[in-house]
Amino acid sequence: MTETNTNRAREMMQSFWRVQRVLIRLMHQTAQQNDLTLPQLHGLMMLNEQGAITQKELVQRTRMPKSTLSQSLDGLVEKGLIRRDINPDNRREVVLTIDQSGKRLIEEIERQEEGTEYQLNQILSRLDQDTYHHMLTAHQHIADGLNEGLTDCEGVCRHD
Repeated sequence: MTETNTNRAREMMQSFWRVQRVLIRLMHQTAQQNDLTLPQLHGLMMLNEQGAITQKELVQRTRMPKSTLSQSLDGLVEKGLIRRDINPDNRREVVLTIDQSGKRLIEEIERQEEGTEYQLNQILSRLDQDTYHHMLTAHQHIADGLNEGLTDCEGVCRHD
């Protein structure tokens, strides 16, 4: 690999890390301002997008450890934001569903000016459509290329 390629790879990693650090800080802030933990916010947002899914599916989609997710879900159930129901077709499965109060909270979070989604939307609205789509395409190419280099790991690495 040439020095130019090495520098480009480092610059790209640093760029992604900077964006990721800021997004995570904003997500923590959004969660705290809404009396949630970050795992609770992530789980609630995922349930809002997915509708009713099993707890096992949510573990796979969020990539959270089962114990972390289970504790987070306990808190969301206690707050009345989600429901846990036994799957009538498979009594060993728990189906998770977001309640109306959970949906309202997500809608409120999306409108909060200091919230992650609002701030990101403000930034993205300044980009023209071509730039936006080029960024999405570039990110997908990078993710696909990096996924090709992944090897199967014992319980540690998971492919998207």
